[in-house]
Amino acid sequence: MFVSLASANTETAKGSSNFMRRTIARTVSGVAIVAGLVAACGSEGENGAAGSSGTNGTASSAAGAPSSGAEAPASSGAGTGDAGQAGGEAAQKVTAAIQQALQQSPITFTTESAELSEKSKSALGEIAKAMQGNDVKIAVATHAGYPDAEKSKALSEKRAEAIAAALEGAGVAKDRVKTEATGNEKAQGDKALDTQITVAQ
Repeated sequence: MFVSLASANTETAKGSSNFMRRTIARTVSGVAIVAGLVAACGSEGENGAAGSSGTNGTASSAAGAPSSGAEAPASSGAGTGDAGQAGGEAAQKVTAAIQQALQQSPITFTTESAELSEKSKSALGEIAKAMQGNDVKIAVATHAGYPDAEKSKALSEKRAEAIAAALEGAGVAKDRVKTEATGNEKAQGDKALDTQITVAQ
């Protein structure tokens, strides 16, 4: 009976010892796992922070560079666009005024004359008004229908000068009026009595 109890105690001791070893092993293993997880989370946090910081830094600098780079051209482009648009609107305004004025009173001359009628002067005055406050230039084409080319050229030049002078008298600088005296090259007969006025390109 004593032997049995001793044996049982020995078995119990062995069992307790094994149990303790397993518990310690599990505890150590659990601690190792936890430590590993903590370390892993810490490194991920650092990498994430660095990555996020790097990404943000890169993004902000990338965004900063294009935005600053894009702002200058955009503003200068906008300025150019505004100037171009303003110039286009002024040209359209002058073109409309020319069309309206010539429709109401075409700039014509009597045969063998370079004298402007009062209606023609009034029409030129309306065109001159539309040319105020902008730098739009116009082209004036005059003709003369003589069979003699030299005589036609001379008369068409006088007609062009008369129109330029009338516009200058109405406040349009001379260098804004481009004259083209074609003589009898582009118009003959009654058509040579008419004058064409357009916005210069």
